[in-house]
Amino acid sequence: MTKEKLSLTLHAAGLKNIAGAFKGTSDPFAIVTLLASDPGEKPRVLGKTEVIKNTLSPKWTTSFLFDYEFGTETHINVSVVDEVRKSSDKPMGSAVFEIGDILGSRGSVKAKKLKKGGTLYARIQKAEEG
Repeated sequence: MTKEKLSLTLHAAGLKNIAGAFKGTSDPFAIVTLLASDPGEKPRVLGKTEVIKNTLSPKWTTSFLFDYEFGTETHINVSVVDEVRKSSDKPMGSAVFEIGDILGSRGSVKAKKLKKGGTLYARIQKAEEG
């Protein structure tokens, strides 16, 4: 089995503004979780992106590194959340991507529609060996 270090980057377009009346525009960030591939495994949070203020089409710069074993079905869950000051953050939607699916797509980018509105894009590249 070949293991490869991959890098995931995200952006979204046309998200639904859930900031509420007179509160401006949502401040989205994304949380990425590597889902368990074996029964004994636990999901692992890879981290979260930076918050981008007042946008419904965020292009996050944070990238997430992880090991991928070719031929192994690997799923990631991406939750998009509106950062709310002085209150709890509000979910804007989430999508599950299969890594092999993204790699097999043109440009290694896969789009998923969010139920609450908008589209989430996941892009995978080989990680730069540093």
